[in-house]
Formats: sequence, C-alpha cells, structure tokens
Amino acid sequence: MGKISIVSKDNDDIFKFPCEYPIKVFGLNQPDLKQSVCAIVEGHIGQLHDNQITIKKSSKGKYVSITVRIIATSRKQLDAINHDLQASPLVSYLL
Repeated sequence: MGKISIVSKDNDDIFKFPCEYPIKVFGLNQPDLKQSVCAIVEGHIGQLHDNQITIKKSSKGKYVSITVRIIATSRKQLDAINHDLQASPLVSYLL
C-alpha cells in the first residue's frame, strides 16, 4: 500500500515566508514514531522544542497523529521535509 500525502502544489505566493506551518503526520502507535518524525524535521529546521509538538492517540490507541509546528522559510524547505517524511517507513499519512 502506498503512502498518501496531502500537500498543495501551488506556488509560493500562497505563503508569505517565513510563516508558521503545521506538519501533521499519522502512523501506527510505535515508540520510535515521534523520535523519527522529530529527527527528520530537525534535520531541516534545527532543534524542536516540546511546545512545538502535539501528539494525539486514536480512540483505540492503534494510531497516533503528531503535529509539529514550525516556522517555514521556503517552499523548497517544506518540499524537502515532506519528501523525507514520506520516505520514512513509520509514517503512514501526511497532511
């Protein structure tokens, strides 16, 4: 099964960089998911702080969503983060 990524392919003009940008990642509730997602995002923006990360479990606890709020500096940066998150075997979906 392939991964689904819902990311707009519109031009930069819909964003005024730098801007606050939430990255939402979904995956199975595994201990390494948060660490993996944070490592990927930190590789592009630098160290994250706990207040930038929100985690919610599904009603039965099988899945988890992780929202990481960043200050995005360019469309190229967002595309690179998206690409690397899609490549992670722990990530099921991106918004």
